[in-house]
Amino acid sequence: SQTQPGPTSKLCLSCHDGTVANDSFANGGAVQTGTHFMTSTNLVGAGGSLANDHPISFNYNAALAAADPTLVSPADANYVDSAHTIPLFASKLECASCHASHDNTYSKFLRISNAGSALCLKCHKL
Repeated sequence: SQTQPGPTSKLCLSCHDGTVANDSFANGGAVQTGTHFMTSTNLVGAGGSLANDHPISFNYNAALAAADPTLVSPADANYVDSAHTIPLFASKLECASCHASHDNTYSKFLRISNAGSALCLKCHKL
């Protein structure tokens, strides 16, 4: 079982672990402050725990999808979807699978809009 985040997520967590960079992020290379993206219940690693955040660094593959019928089977080892919008890293779902670091085209640096739960539905079935 995975006991530590993968290297891709460790890069994110080096700032967004709930202890540093609270309420601070970079957008297009310019540091933005006072936007409250990383506070309250949205704080990654709040209280030093990732227990209330989406799981990361787990193998997302056809075997997992077969074991959990609420999950979509990934397109291949590199992407969840055939449109190649949701990447996997060494077949693992990481922070950067859903978040495009430092590209805030979509709110909260999401890779695609989550209107109508579109991002969530790339992996999850209703």
